[in-house]
Amino acid sequence: MESNTISSKQQYYGNCHCARIKFKTLLPSLDEHEVQVCNCSICSRNGYLHVYVPREEIEWLKGEDSMKGYYFGGKQAEHKFCPNCGSSISVDPHGAFGPDWVSINVRMLQDVDLEKMKIKTFDGRNKLEPPYRPD
Repeated sequence: MESNTISSKQQYYGNCHCARIKFKTLLPSLDEHEVQVCNCSICSRNGYLHVYVPREEIEWLKGEDSMKGYYFGGKQAEHKFCPNCGSSISVDPHGAFGPDWVSINVRMLQDVDLEKMKIKTFDGRNKLEPPYRPD
């Protein structure tokens, strides 16, 4: 008989560089949980390392209303960033791709060891439509 174990969740705190925006979230341990790197134009330029979190498991402690958003391409996913320091914090697809989740940029989380993470690549450059073409 095969056994399915569910990782217990751990609380992580995060913030932008200037700490204008602060949040906490519950995730499986990032030493065990897969993190995604995407090669699309915006993710590669901003250095996103995605971890997908159900919306109800993110608590914005400070500054949620001050975040700015940026849409491009198909204009389905909002890339949110701090208007003061420019840190790329999250991607919010507003339910466009299925369940109500938000991608948090792991680089905004405190006390994580990037060396221990399991990185999975996503070919957003070729799979996301429409392709990015600067004016």
